[in-house]
Amino acid sequence: MHDFDLAAIVRTLASRIRALEGRDRSEVTGGVQALAFADLPAAGQPGRLRFVTNGRKTGEGAGAGTGTLVYDDGTAWRRVADDSTAAI
Repeated sequence: MHDFDLAAIVRTLASRIRALEGRDRSEVTGGVQALAFADLPAAGQPGRLRFVTNGRKTGEGAGAGTGTLVYDDGTAWRRVADDSTAAI
C-alpha cells in the first residue's frame, strides 16, 4: 500500500489549475487589459494601452463597436489605428 499526502496533492493540483486558468488573462501574461468603454479610466497618463471591447473600428456605427486598441495621449483615449478619439 502507498502512503499519500492528500493535502499536498490537492495543493499541487490547485496551483496547476490556477496557472492554466491564467494563461489567457492579459493581466497575468503581460498583455493589454480589456475593458468596456465606460470602464476606461480618465485620460491623463500618456502611454497607457487598453483594448476597448465595445470600441468602434473605422466604419462601425455608433453603439455597434466590436472592439479596438486605444492609447492614452495625456488628454484623450485615441484609437491606435488612426489616432481618432475613441468612441462606442
